[in-house]
Amino acid sequence: MKKFIFFLLISNLAFSQWSISNAERNALVSIYNATGGESWNRGWNLESDPKNWFGVVIENGTVTELNLAGNALKGNFPSTLPGLARLSKLDLSNNQLAGDVPTGIASLSMLKKLDISNNRLTGNPGSAIGSLIQLEDLGLGGNQFAVPDVNVLLQNYSNIKMLNLADLGLQNIPPRIAVFSNLEALILDNNPIPANAFANIANHPKLTNLSLSGMQLSQIPNQVAQLTQLTILNLSNNTLTEQTTSGLSTLTNLTWLSLENNQLNQIPALIAQLKKLQTLNLGRNKITGGISTLTGLANLQQLFLNNNALSGSFPSEFLSMPKLMMLNLNSNQLSGDLNDRLPEITSLSNNRFSKSQLSNYIVDYNIQTDLDYSPQRFDYEKQVLGVLGQPAKLDQSLPGTDYAFTWFKNLDQKTNAATAELNFNSVEESDYATYTVEAYSSAILDNNAHFDLSLFREPISLVKVLGTEETSKYFNIFPNPTSDYLNIISSKYEIQKVYIYDLSGKQMISESQSRIDVSKLPSGVYMLVIKTQDGNKNFKFIKQ
Repeated sequence: MKKFIFFLLISNLAFSQWSISNAERNALVSIYNATGGESWNRGWNLESDPKNWFGVVIENGTVTELNLAGNALKGNFPSTLPGLARLSKLDLSNNQLAGDVPTGIASLSMLKKLDISNNRLTGNPGSAIGSLIQLEDLGLGGNQFAVPDVNVLLQNYSNIKMLNLADLGLQNIPPRIAVFSNLEALILDNNPIPANAFANIANHPKLTNLSLSGMQLSQIPNQVAQLTQLTILNLSNNTLTEQTTSGLSTLTNLTWLSLENNQLNQIPALIAQLKKLQTLNLGRNKITGGISTLTGLANLQQLFLNNNALSGSFPSEFLSMPKLMMLNLNSNQLSGDLNDRLPEITSLSNNRFSKSQLSNYIVDYNIQTDLDYSPQRFDYEKQVLGVLGQPAKLDQSLPGTDYAFTWFKNLDQKTNAATAELNFNSVEESDYATYTVEAYSSAILDNNAHFDLSLFREPISLVKVLGTEETSKYFNIFPNPTSDYLNIISSKYEIQKVYIYDLSGKQMISESQSRIDVSKLPSGVYMLVIKTQDGNKNFKFIKQ
C-alpha cells in the first residue's frame, strides 16, 4: 500500500511540472515550431510554464483558449491543434498561414469561436469545420478559399452570432443567414453583391455590426437602411456620393460609421441626424467643405478627414465639438494660424502650414495637444520641360536659408544634390523622372521645446513633352495666335491654375484667372498647362 501511494506522489509531481499535460504542451510547442515561433511578434519562453505564454488561456489544467491573432505566424495551418481537445476559442486571424485547413480540426467539438480570417488559406474549409456545430463566432474572410456553396458550409450552424464571409466571391447574401436569429455581427467585405440582392439580411433584430466594405456599392441597400438597430456600419471603399447616402437617415443608433474612400465631395447633410455618433471616418474622399454639418454631433469623439481636399484656414467648427478628442486632418491643403483649443490628439501632417505657424503654436500651447505636424507639403505638382543636351532647373519656393535640402529622384532615390535648386547642366535621357525635395529644419524654441519639421515639395516631373493635348471639344483657347490676352473656356473642367512655359521649360506666368495677359511675353511658341481636378491639360499657343 505504501509503495502504491509513493507511486501516485511521484506521478503527480511529474505531471505538475507544467500547469497542463505534457501532451497539450507538446501540441503547443509543435504549433510554435511549425509557424516560425522565433519570429513571432510576441514569442513564447519554452522554458517557462505555458500559463505564462502569450495568447494561451488555461482552465482546470487544460488549454481552453488560444489567441495568436496578428502575431506573424507563417507556414501551413497547424496540424497539431487537435491535441488541444478542450479548446473553446481559437483565433489565428491576421497572420500569414497558408495551405488547406486540416480535417483534424473537426475533432475540436467544443469550439465556440474559430477565427482564421485574413491569412493565405486555400481550398474549401467545409469538410474541416462543417461539424463544429457549437460555433458562435466564425471568421473565414480575407483568404483564398474556394467555397462552391456557402449555404452548405453554414448548414449545420444554428448559434452563429459573429460571421465573417469576406472575399468569398458571393453574388448574393446566402439564404442561410436569414435564419441566424442570434446574428450580431456580419462582415461581407469585398464580395460583388449588388444593392438589390440584400433580401436575406432583413429582419435581423440583433444585428448591430455590419461591414460592407469594398462591395462596389453606389447606393445604400434598402434592407440595410431598415436595420435601425445598427450601431456599427462600415461602408468604406465603395462609390457612394453625398446624394446616394440617404439610407443613413434612418440609422440614428449608429455610434461608429465609416465612409472612407468613397466619392464624397461634401459631407452628407444627413449625417447631422446621427446624434449618437462617436467615431466617424470620412477619410480618402474628395471633400472640400460642409464641416458645419458636424457641429451638432455632441457625442463625436473621433473624426477622420484625412486625404481630402480641405483648404484654407483650420476650420473653427471643430472647436465647438465638446467631446472631440481625436481629429485627423492629414493630407489636405490647410494653412494659417492654429487655435489654442485643438482636440487632445490632432494630426495635421501633409498640409500647407508654415514653419512659423507651427512653431508659434508649439511655443504657446504644446502642453495641451498631442500634435502630429511633420512633414508638411508646399508648392504644387508641376512639369518642367527638359531638352536633351540643354540645361534645366527644378526649383522650390521656400524663403530663407535655415533649411537642409535633400533631393529625391522618383520619390525615393536619394540624390547627391543638397541645394535649394536642382540643376542639370546638360539633360540626359536618364534624367527624365519625378523629383521631390525635403527641406529639413530643427530648432530649440522659446519654451525649450525641440522642433523638427520636414517640408516636402510636391513632385516636379522633368519631361520631354509637357503632357498630351486634350481634345478641343472640352476647351476653347482664343485667340491663338494672340498679341495681348489669352482666354480659356472649358465645358467640362474647373480651371484651378494656369501655367505658361517657354520651350526651354522656364515658367513665365502663373495665373488663377481664365483671362491671361501675355502682352509682355516675347514673340514665340509657348506651352500652356491648365491644372484641373483631373490633372494637367496641355496645349501650345503662339504669342505674336
